[in-house]
Amino acid sequence: MIRLATIAWMLLVAASGYAMFQVKYEVAKLEQQLAQADRGIAQSREATRVLSAEWSLLNDPRRLDQLAHRYLDLHALLPRQLASIDSLPRRSQTPPAAVAVAPPPVASSPAAVSRLASIKPAVTP
Repeated sequence: MIRLATIAWMLLVAASGYAMFQVKYEVAKLEQQLAQADRGIAQSREATRVLSAEWSLLNDPRRLDQLAHRYLDLHALLPRQLASIDSLPRRSQTPPAAVAVAPPPVASSPAAVSRLASIKPAVTP
């Protein structure tokens, strides 16, 4: 006859074997996810290298100079275009907000008066 302790040990061994298989498959699944993440990182790094190379090519000073000459009408500054700060006009003493705005001119011709009279004001709700 099998003793109770032997049955308990057999059940314990079977449960631990089952747990080991479960852990093994869980580890295999996690390793797959890790490998997929590593592939994604490698693809991102490669894309970053490609974009960096494109950026370097697009920002090459010689290329930008050629494009500027081809598409922009830029000229070198002439000495007469340079001025000193003293040659600039002085700022007025009154602030811009205090400058009075002139009222609009009043229509004096009869045609303008009749046109103004025919305009209906907008009705706001």
